[in-house]
Amino acid sequence: RAGEVVETLREFPDLVDPRTKKSLMERTVIICNTSSMPVSARESSVYTAVTIAEYYRQMGLNVLLLADSTSRWAQAMREMSGRLEEIPGEEAFPAYLESRIASFYERAGLVRLHDGSFGSVTIGGTVSPAGGNFEEPVTQATLKVVGAFHGLSRERSDARRYPAIDPLESWSKYTSFIDREEVNRAQAVLKRSYEIKQMMKVVGEEGASLSDFTVYLKGEFIDDVYLQQNAFDEVDAATIEERQKYVFHVLHEIMDAEFNFENKDGARRFFQELRQAFIEWNSSEWQTENFKKQESQIKEKCKKYITA
Repeated sequence: RAGEVVETLREFPDLVDPRTKKSLMERTVIICNTSSMPVSARESSVYTAVTIAEYYRQMGLNVLLLADSTSRWAQAMREMSGRLEEIPGEEAFPAYLESRIASFYERAGLVRLHDGSFGSVTIGGTVSPAGGNFEEPVTQATLKVVGAFHGLSRERSDARRYPAIDPLESWSKYTSFIDREEVNRAQAVLKRSYEIKQMMKVVGEEGASLSDFTVYLKGEFIDDVYLQQNAFDEVDAATIEERQKYVFHVLHEIMDAEFNFENKDGARRFFQELRQAFIEWNSSEWQTENFKKQESQIKEKCKKYITA
């Protein structure tokens, strides 16, 4: 949309690169084509951008390409296909839609250059399905070729849980540096917590047992202290791998612990206090005295309620 393009061009030059402390525009190329522009321009903009990205990759640089949105690009292909009177596919998209989307994402990757150096292109594309319908052709064709999927959630956004990425809908084919068993355990807790949450919406807290309520609180705890980030906090905005792995291991121990609570109010109070302690821990510099102090306080809080 034209209004968003104007906003981007006005505000982007004022953004400061946190790494170089210079204007972010010094290492950014913007290709703009609004929905009101000619079909050929909208279709070619994606190819123009990825070609420029490959050019810088051949210079030994690491390039991030953000395509917003590939749904508009697919719509341009549909319009062009209609004017050429080609045989339409599902929802009037061209029959070659899937191969075009695949060929675009396949241009991403790491390459070794003739001088022995490396360059890379990472592509992140947004898909805007009408009405949030994940079964429409563009979404399905994209999911078949990408290596990771981050599903945005309106419910999380309305609840001000950022980043508003649904942990149950999202997935990745890439190997994580965090132990797979620990990740699976956390996913299981999140899934069970969501099921209990949906049940309590119908029957209320009184209809859930104390053990189920504790699992629900554990899932909310993972969400609050690990999945959510404070982009305005210099420490929490970006975290090194070593710290992520260390914190997740502590979190995993809490998830596996058997807590002995007298009632649901006691369980809620404990996790609220633990949540606040964890948030303060997330804002502490890695391996400083304050970091170790916060960690010690967290472990002391847990010891009071963990069943021996």
